[in-house]
Amino acid sequence: MKTDQLKLKKNILKEIFNIAPKKYKVNSEDHSKLAKKFFISIKETENNLDFLFEMGLIRKTPGPNYKEDRIFEWMITDKGLDYLEKKLGEEKQIKFNEIVAFTGTLIALVTIYGFIVNATNLQNYPTNYWIVTIVFLALVVSCLGPLAMIIFNFWKELISRK
Repeated sequence: MKTDQLKLKKNILKEIFNIAPKKYKVNSEDHSKLAKKFFISIKETENNLDFLFEMGLIRKTPGPNYKEDRIFEWMITDKGLDYLEKKLGEEKQIKFNEIVAFTGTLIALVTIYGFIVNATNLQNYPTNYWIVTIVFLALVVSCLGPLAMIIFNFWKELISRK
């Protein structure tokens, strides 16, 4: 399964934020936990972690007993937190834009429908009036479905946080 690399790096960074400070040994067992979580190979996990270390988003420091157990502590850096906050803001903005787009589409459809019915005096032609009404009703329902799903998912996510 091919995964978007930037999204994968963001998800790994978010996971490290959720579990930090976490102690990791330098072995494949600890990397395999992340690999299993994101359904990627251990090599790909190591490459993504190396990238995050090199970019300064994650810091790896030797643990208190590093000489005996070879365990590092991983911490997300301020730069990493800023990156996550920026990405979270972008995701919220995308959701907001979707809601605005669907709401705008609904308003436009209702306005166009009202204009067509009034401008062409369709009430005097019942067959044409009902055809236009059914077509616009189908269009409105097709916009309400995704809008309702967005709102439902928003409330579901809000409830799951509590």
